[in-house]
Amino acid sequence: MNTNFALIGIYLVAHAYGTANPGPTACTNLTNSLGVEKVISNPLNLQYLASTEDYWNALQSDYKPSCIIYPKSSQDVSVALQSIRASGSRFAIKAGGHNTNNFFSSVDQGVLIDLSSLNAISYDPTTTLAIYQPGSTYGDLYDYYAQFNRTVLGPTLGGVGTGAGLGGGLSYLSPQYGMACDDFRELEVVLPSGEIVNASSESYPDLFFGLRGGGGNAYGVVTKYTVQSRPVGEFYAGNLIYLFEQSDAVADAIRDFMQYNPDPKASIIATYLKLPTPDLDLNLDEAILMFLVYDGLDPGDVFNNFTSIPYLLNTMSAKTYPEVINMPIPYLAQLSRGDNVFRVGVHQVTDNSYKAALNAWRNWAETNKGRYELLTFDFEPVPESLTEASNAQNGGNAMQMPAGPWYWISYILETPPFMSQVDYDAVQTSFKEMVDSVGNADGLPLFINDASADQNPLSTFSTFAELQQIKNKYDPDGFFTGKTGGWSFA
Repeated sequence: MNTNFALIGIYLVAHAYGTANPGPTACTNLTNSLGVEKVISNPLNLQYLASTEDYWNALQSDYKPSCIIYPKSSQDVSVALQSIRASGSRFAIKAGGHNTNNFFSSVDQGVLIDLSSLNAISYDPTTTLAIYQPGSTYGDLYDYYAQFNRTVLGPTLGGVGTGAGLGGGLSYLSPQYGMACDDFRELEVVLPSGEIVNASSESYPDLFFGLRGGGGNAYGVVTKYTVQSRPVGEFYAGNLIYLFEQSDAVADAIRDFMQYNPDPKASIIATYLKLPTPDLDLNLDEAILMFLVYDGLDPGDVFNNFTSIPYLLNTMSAKTYPEVINMPIPYLAQLSRGDNVFRVGVHQVTDNSYKAALNAWRNWAETNKGRYELLTFDFEPVPESLTEASNAQNGGNAMQMPAGPWYWISYILETPPFMSQVDYDAVQTSFKEMVDSVGNADGLPLFINDASADQNPLSTFSTFAELQQIKNKYDPDGFFTGKTGGWSFA
């Protein structure tokens, strides 16, 4: 079918139906323009069920789209956006479904654009560029590029979708190379108007800037990534697990590592976790998980501050990069689905906020037993080598990373299923108040990938006014602002 005639039909049908039922109207239009094989409206269809159930925040699965479309090209996405615009329907764009915020990748009685069929992956050995579409998870990408002894920068969990790169993407390799978004070289983007463009440092440079760390739902739909890959060989990596009686000693070791580590090949993530079981003064409800990763087989004494603390388990050994990503910690499998919400903090290494935050979190955990299934507190260091590498590429990303070292804290709360709305609202309010009580360092950006919508992370960027201008340029009539979820530019 000729695309122009199809779009004319879309506008005529939308006008005839009006906007009383914009979701079903959009779905009828999409079925006519894209075909029944790409549009599913039956909520009992297995593919429909898979799309609506596969969210990290399982509460997003309660929403029922009027239909789900599975585009197989950027042109399909273009037609879809124009059809949705014509009908007045709400919509959402779903890659991995990792963002826990309401309606960021879910929709109720509207159109869900599921990008899972856009999953091509390739590698150019001449340029060492990696090319992939948004339908894969980062675990898929890590596995694919390992055959070339290469990888792409991305999050430290394999199940996360590629949209995490648009929010920055903090990698075990970031101390060497910067954030995942810093390695973007070109992005194919379907704009809110339906126009398909290629954004790079030479073409649409403002759009390219906004998409590197400024989030993906604001400016359009990225349908292809061209990314600088990085070399990988063997790593010396693993987990150290401590009982909570070592809490202060581990926290001090983390602070010292963040402040003094001289080797950008060494990387850590530190997770404090609480389970809902009664502690009975045995510390059986608490543990500390250290993820220690060294790019190479000889870390020297860089991790000695951690290995010298009495631990329960040490799994350090030689590993490939996919093995590093899949280090077998059971709680991460649980986090892959549940009633999860994220919040984030940002702090200077040189103050004592790390202990204040940790104490506030632990006190909250003790006084809220029974109101969570799992509670975690993650240190995510941002060393000076990372910020230098970030700012050296393409003029820096949308965060314009201030000079390190500093760090993010990621707070994850998983509430029990089937809580009453009253209880759920109360525990979320209390959790928010706990995080807010710690405060944040002035002049440092909150990390979009770990933020709650009400934290307005973009407003903490030094580039916020510039990002607002980019948003207004590429979404001038507020189509994305009004019809799908995403970060606030107000």
